[in-house]
Amino acid sequence: MTALHFPALHRVHPRGWLNDPNGILHHDGRWHVYFQHHPEEPRHRDILWGHMSSPDLVRWREEPHGPVPRPGEADRGGCWSGVGFVDTAEDGTALPTLVYSGVDGVRNDLSQVVVARTDAQLQGVTRSVVAAPVPEELDLEGVRDPFVLTLDGRRWAVQGAGIREGEAVVPAILLYDATDLEHWEYRGTLLTGHDPVAAEHVPAEIWECPQLVRLGDEWALLVSLWYRSERVPGSITESAYLLGSLTTGEDGLPRFAPRTGGSVDAGPDFYAPQAVVDPDGERVLLWGWSWEHAGRTQEQTDAQGWAGCLTFPRELGLDGDLLVSSAPAELTALRGEEMTVQEGTLEVTAPLRAEVRTAGPVTVTLHRAGGAEEALLAHAGGPATLLLDAGILELLPEAGTPSTVRLYPEGGDAVRFRGEVEQAWELRLP
Repeated sequence: MTALHFPALHRVHPRGWLNDPNGILHHDGRWHVYFQHHPEEPRHRDILWGHMSSPDLVRWREEPHGPVPRPGEADRGGCWSGVGFVDTAEDGTALPTLVYSGVDGVRNDLSQVVVARTDAQLQGVTRSVVAAPVPEELDLEGVRDPFVLTLDGRRWAVQGAGIREGEAVVPAILLYDATDLEHWEYRGTLLTGHDPVAAEHVPAEIWECPQLVRLGDEWALLVSLWYRSERVPGSITESAYLLGSLTTGEDGLPRFAPRTGGSVDAGPDFYAPQAVVDPDGERVLLWGWSWEHAGRTQEQTDAQGWAGCLTFPRELGLDGDLLVSSAPAELTALRGEEMTVQEGTLEVTAPLRAEVRTAGPVTVTLHRAGGAEEALLAHAGGPATLLLDAGILELLPEAGTPSTVRLYPEGGDAVRFRGEVEQAWELRLP
């Protein structure tokens, strides 16, 4: 039963919990992708960083864990979200570096920033230091998820946060001078929810997993929207973005001025994306966390033994003011035999793995064995690429917002694509 919806092309761990993609970097000819992970059971606790690597975004292998909780240290309760990059030592040596949220297991909403250095092959952490404690001058509901960037030749860092103002909590991006990567200096806020553009497009109480990337002449700020559980059951809702300018002000500090925004992914099963510029600097790639669908019970998840997967990598772009995603060219290596499309209709049966290209509107449905039930999975309004891997469907429109949805097929079930299906291929294990 589990094998029918196990997304084998998306993940390397057949057991345990997996959530946010973290620490994505390219080093010595390989992509390294970390992620929050609990290897023993499909529950979010005792989080460490799982680790996989690939030479081509297609063939992945499991690697030794990254940061793990350390008794008595700032991350004793877990190693939560953060980023990775290759720093440079004074002698020019490459220093693979992971920057993450260390939680103490007591006040996990108030994390400290930990900077971890790895060995040259990223096979293990060699040094860890607390670079930024919780800012004492702020009344914080939460702070977490560091991101490091360079602007006008100077290194800065940000964290997602929520600041208490009476009974309200206002989302904020905290700004740090990270010139000394192991000793950050808090420099105020880069943006808060009082900004009218931010209030319209990215409403939240905490902006989680902030990412700042340049797309052409624009800067995109990606955030994931979090609320206190008494306001929104489950707290986490969706991922969204702001487009605007990022400049250095007269005071020498970065200034982000948003002008518009939208959703990173419109589907029900997507959160906490991480974006990274590829080694040539010519494209921005993004991975997201696809959680188990809201209709899935904990008992069902416990029975299958695993929870969560990462999406396929996506290449980010802009269509006017709309953030769009496409499938990287590397993924064509997963194509097997071309599938037969009959009058714009395609039916995919077990193992439910396919790449589908459309020329216009297409409706995607899951048909249960015997024809007793038909569930709508997705609808594409124009040309799009759809990637189906057993229990996950990713819709990537050419001129629209992506959509990610999880599905749980059983024996004899089929996924049907109806409309202007242009071409399709089976997807196979590399």
